[in-house]
Amino acid sequence: MEELARELNRVAATLHHPERPFVTVSYAQSIDGSIATRRRRPLPISGPGAMRMTHGLRALHDGILVGIETVLADDPQLSVRLVEGPHPQPVVLDTRLRTPLEARLLKGENGRPWLVGAMENPQDKVKAITAAGADVLPCRREENNGRLDLTQTLRLLHKRGIRRLMVEGGARVITSFVRAQLVDLFIITIAPKLVGGLQVMTAPPNGSEAPMALTEIHYDRLEDDLVLWARPDWRDP
Repeated sequence: MEELARELNRVAATLHHPERPFVTVSYAQSIDGSIATRRRRPLPISGPGAMRMTHGLRALHDGILVGIETVLADDPQLSVRLVEGPHPQPVVLDTRLRTPLEARLLKGENGRPWLVGAMENPQDKVKAITAAGADVLPCRREENNGRLDLTQTLRLLHKRGIRRLMVEGGARVITSFVRAQLVDLFIITIAPKLVGGLQVMTAPPNGSEAPMALTEIHYDRLEDDLVLWARPDWRDP
C-alpha cells in the first residue's frame, strides 16, 4: 500500500489542475481488450492481487466515478474492502437519474453517493432519489450528443473537495474521458484470458483511426496479471 501511494503521489505531483481533480482511469481487461461479456454482464477478470491493488487505489483517491450502466449491470458498492483505508466518495454519471432506489450504493455505510444528472430532470424524480439516499448534482449536457459535460462535471466535483478522482468504468465512460482528454494516468490490469466480450474503447480515442500514444510507461507483475501504469500523450500523432 505504501509503495502504491508513493507511485501515485509521484505522478500526481507533476500535474496541478486549478479547477478539476487529477483523474486516474483504472480498469481490468482481458488480452483481447474485453472488460465484460457482450451482454454487459459483470465478469471477474483479474486475480486476487490485482483486486487488492484496485481497492488500495480506491483508498488513495477522494472520489470514485462510474456510469449508470455499471450501476445497472453490477450494482457496485464502490467501497474499500480488501485493504484498510478510507472509502472514496461514490459518483455516478446518471443523466436521467436511473439509479434504482434499491441500489446498494444508496444503502452503503460510506456516505451518500453523488449522482450527476441533467439539469432538466423532473423535480419529483430528484426528490425521490434524494430521499432514497443520494445527492443530485445538476450538470449541463453537451450540445452535440446530449451527454453530460465532463468538464463541468469535474469542476463540480473539484468544488466539493475532490482532488483525486478514480474512473472505473464502464466502457462508454472511459471512452468519453479519453476523447475529452481528461485523463492524467492510466492503470490497466491485463489478465491472461480471451473473452471476446465488450471492448473497453467504444470509439476511436482521437476521433480518427490514429492511435493514442502513451508515455512514462511502467509495468508490474501481480500473480498472473500484468499491470500497466502510463500517462497519455495528448500531442497530435
